[in-house]
Amino acid sequence: MNSVALAEMLRHEWGVESFASINIRSLVYNNIRNLTVLWFPMKTNISGCCSKTKDDNVIFINTNHTIGRQNFTVAHELYHLLYEDIDDFNVCGLNHNSQSEINANNFASTLLMPDSALYWFKNKNQIEDWTLEDIIKCEQYYQVSHSTMLLRLKKMNWINQNQFDEYEVNIIREADRLGYDNSLYKPSPENLKYSSIGELIRLTEKAYED
Repeated sequence: MNSVALAEMLRHEWGVESFASINIRSLVYNNIRNLTVLWFPMKTNISGCCSKTKDDNVIFINTNHTIGRQNFTVAHELYHLLYEDIDDFNVCGLNHNSQSEINANNFASTLLMPDSALYWFKNKNQIEDWTLEDIIKCEQYYQVSHSTMLLRLKKMNWINQNQFDEYEVNIIREADRLGYDNSLYKPSPENLKYSSIGELIRLTEKAYED
């Protein structure tokens, strides 16, 4: 089964409506047993990594990347955890062209905003030709980065290469101009550079016992 179908099935299994936006952090925490997600600064060329054993699942996210990209990375790492065999740490961002990374990217994009969701958004907002304002509104709703949104629209043939290039703008400035919260396009603030959810305490206690 391809990664797009897997993402659509997972949304259904987790009770997420096909057109709904999701809070990826709470969704993975509430649906995956023995999961820990750790957010902390990493090198720029690393988006995140993951590790799993028989008893534990761990995802690491780079807080030096934008919040939109972090959301995508959580969904990306989820593919590796759920559908691949991982012997050791799986580091993402170093080999973008591997089939595994392509599958994980397609999975993440669909989990966050499946085709049906984008069709729903397009119809609801009566969009014929996508403007920059439409794109920013959509990426704000689905909480994805501007680059992720542009790539997805181009893949669906809703914008062409010229439009793609035209809409690669100073997204923080444009979001401010339109009155949107620009935190989606920025790295984690200093007070949230280090955070976690899940089984961290239990894992720490286990480490001390071992």
